[in-house]
Amino acid sequence: MIDGHQVVDMQHHYIPAQALRFAGKTAEYDYATTLSRFREAYRRISDIDENLAYMDGAGIDAAILSTGSFTPNGFDFCRACNDGYGEIVRRHPRRFRGMIHVYPRDDLARNLDEIRRSVEELGLFGLALASSYGEVTLDSPLMSPLYEAAVAYDMPVFVHPTIRTHLWGGDRYDMHTTVSREYDIAKSFVEILYGVLPKFPALKIITAHLGGGFPTLKGRLLAWHQPAHIPIPPHSRRHGLAIEQAAELGLVADFERALANCLFDSAGYGGWLPVIRAGFETLGAGHVCFGSDYPYEMNDPVYAKRAIAAMAALERPAEDKRRFFGANLQTMFRF
Repeated sequence: MIDGHQVVDMQHHYIPAQALRFAGKTAEYDYATTLSRFREAYRRISDIDENLAYMDGAGIDAAILSTGSFTPNGFDFCRACNDGYGEIVRRHPRRFRGMIHVYPRDDLARNLDEIRRSVEELGLFGLALASSYGEVTLDSPLMSPLYEAAVAYDMPVFVHPTIRTHLWGGDRYDMHTTVSREYDIAKSFVEILYGVLPKFPALKIITAHLGGGFPTLKGRLLAWHQPAHIPIPPHSRRHGLAIEQAAELGLVADFERALANCLFDSAGYGGWLPVIRAGFETLGAGHVCFGSDYPYEMNDPVYAKRAIAAMAALERPAEDKRRFFGANLQTMFRF
């Protein structure tokens, strides 16, 4: 709690020990690279007591557990992860919600049955995905049955950046860890916005890392948002518009309607206040939520607690901060 607000961590990573043994070299990435680089993080990531100690030290009341970027390790990894999450949620129902993991390129029938099992038998809720799976993007027809299942259970889909190395920029200047990863999450959100939400308007989407810089990119998308169903003067069609003109034509309102069921977590920026402020200003308090990215970032509870206190001190209405710190997620995950 901080200033009477319950703090819920949207991006809190946990991998059960029984699932970690399935992590290794896949067709798109060698997870041994990550396990080696973040050795200390992976010592912590499968120890739920360390997770709880971190949360207590940082002042985090509850956390949504996920590890969607590891799902390309395959169905056995996902099933073991879901089993472990079910156990943790049973042991600590007030502290954790657990998301469901499937590998979209695996057998569809097995994936759909795993979603059913995870919800109805394990008590998990929400579907954790990566921003892309090799050449499979989130608007691929391959993904549609998974979205249908999420809508059927009225549960959110959480999209985390892929962690594979061979993205634009690669390991040059470590870009696959910084800007390349954010490019992929931003790209995936545009794919969802235009290729998924029109087909599944009831789908609830949570995008990591503020959508890869979406507070800034939103202005760019607004200036070029020109769906076919809205009349636009012929000389303006396919040109970038001033935001005021876009608003007069109804384009801004149409864009905002598309975001009605979308949330963006604040992880990925080390608790940097300017981007948190920008998130409130450009996305609105109903579309932002807190995320720590434990144990990869802000993994020291001392600094996490300071970051939370600084966010709580922002000059925003108390209701805005209540929604950011917990209420938006409590609604999506039915706390």
